[in-house]
Amino acid sequence: MKILAATALAVLAMTGTVSAQDFPSRGVTLIIPYSPGGSTDLLGRQLANELQAKWGQPVVVENRPGAGSMIGTAHLAQSAPDGHTLLLNTAAHSTAPAVQLNLPFDAEADLTPITMVATSPYVMVAGAGVEAEKFSDFLAEAKNRPMFFATAGVGSSSHFAAELLMQQGDLPADVVHYAGGGEANVALMGGHADIYISTTASVMPYVNNGQVKAVGILGGERYDLLPDVESSAENGIEGIEIDGWVGLIGPGGMDPELVARINADVNEAIQSESFQAVLEANFVRAGDTTPEQFQELVTREMALWRQLAQERNIVAQ
Repeated sequence: MKILAATALAVLAMTGTVSAQDFPSRGVTLIIPYSPGGSTDLLGRQLANELQAKWGQPVVVENRPGAGSMIGTAHLAQSAPDGHTLLLNTAAHSTAPAVQLNLPFDAEADLTPITMVATSPYVMVAGAGVEAEKFSDFLAEAKNRPMFFATAGVGSSSHFAAELLMQQGDLPADVVHYAGGGEANVALMGGHADIYISTTASVMPYVNNGQVKAVGILGGERYDLLPDVESSAENGIEGIEIDGWVGLIGPGGMDPELVARINADVNEAIQSESFQAVLEANFVRAGDTTPEQFQELVTREMALWRQLAQERNIVAQ
């Protein structure tokens, strides 16, 4: 019996499985696949504080930037599925695998979506070189002169949002890739690009300062922070009902009960006053999904972006 028990413990250690009741049994690492200081990093650090208080174990943020968030994601995919290594990523989790075809992991089988933490619409902002003040005028202007869409890099969510709008709106524009959202906004302000599409966390500080102007919302409805800005659906453009998001993801093969436990704890944490304050400061809303809802969203988006990458001939550079 002692031999059997020892064998069972050894197997448990090798597989990395852990029950929901025993979690966490030690410190938890929260990977942020971006450099410190950005909105995802700020949300991650506040979430780590909330979960550390709830779990009674250290929750340490570890920044692993690079390759459009795929360096940090690859590290997660190689971790034990015991919940002690987690990752907080943006919608780049769904877009990057569509163009990075030789990843050292399976973007679906080796990862476990747990819950969406924050969400926001994609906002289209314009630089001083764009005359249009609203979406309908922009569409007319874009069809009458060459326009350049700035992106935060090949395969970024801003890149795919731009390509989707160009496809569905039949816009003869080109894309110009920059090293990140900050550089893309600077390009607009400097007149080196015309349009940038990204989440509210990325563009609202520049909109509020009057450095760029919001001319459209991608999706079916307007956004409460920009009530006078038209949506794409209002202008007859369908098929771009997408939102940006920040979500918590674990390694593949996690026990469903453990996933449900972490999901419930995170969804409770993001309703706290302190976390709500960070959401508000970054112009985003709380996510709060079930694991099944988040999994369905990720699966649907990965299929959408793979198809768009094929249709628009988007490949990693």
